[in-house]
Amino acid sequence: MGKIKEEQTPAYCQECNQDGAGITVIRAVNNTYNERLKVILAGANTDFTPLDLGCPSSILLETGLPNLPIQIAVNKLMIKKDQDNHPFKLLDVIHLPEFISTPIAIFRSATKVEDVKVVLTEMECDGVNIVVIISPNQYYKGYNVNSIRSLYPKDNIKAILGWIAEDNLLEYAHKEKFLNWLGKQQSNSADVTRLIKDSAKIIEDLNKAA
Repeated sequence: MGKIKEEQTPAYCQECNQDGAGITVIRAVNNTYNERLKVILAGANTDFTPLDLGCPSSILLETGLPNLPIQIAVNKLMIKKDQDNHPFKLLDVIHLPEFISTPIAIFRSATKVEDVKVVLTEMECDGVNIVVIISPNQYYKGYNVNSIRSLYPKDNIKAILGWIAEDNLLEYAHKEKFLNWLGKQQSNSADVTRLIKDSAKIIEDLNKAA
């Protein structure tokens, strides 16, 4: 991994985290991303440079993600959308930069040693919310980025609830969004019902303490 140098960090990484500038910058990044996605959807893509998703919002920064560009490789996106176990459509990930910047919840990875972030978003594929896995400080062609290593619809609700109620992996949750997501979950499993109740209490308690 290369050493981070201040001059290698794009200017918008400073701009997008200044008070009042964040929304304007992320909307511009979002529009550019969507235009590139349209070209990919049309089967006319010739640009295989990584898709730029902007820099971390204040929410992501507060969980420890470094203030570096968030990117996903075009080939990575194409491979992930066609994976056998969690396929999705490119239309499901329109507005990806905005959804990442305003997530439902953020978790530490349960399986990775490095400080990988698991972001639960409001994006959905057939009613299942999409999670985005961000690996920080990855070296790419002369500069460091926060690289999206995976994204997929997470249909294992028990696992997400376990990250909160059992594994203590939760780093951030938007109370209203999370409780709305929680209210949509249904299960005949006594274990899942218990985890739903425990997770709701944890979210309520976190927001009381904030």
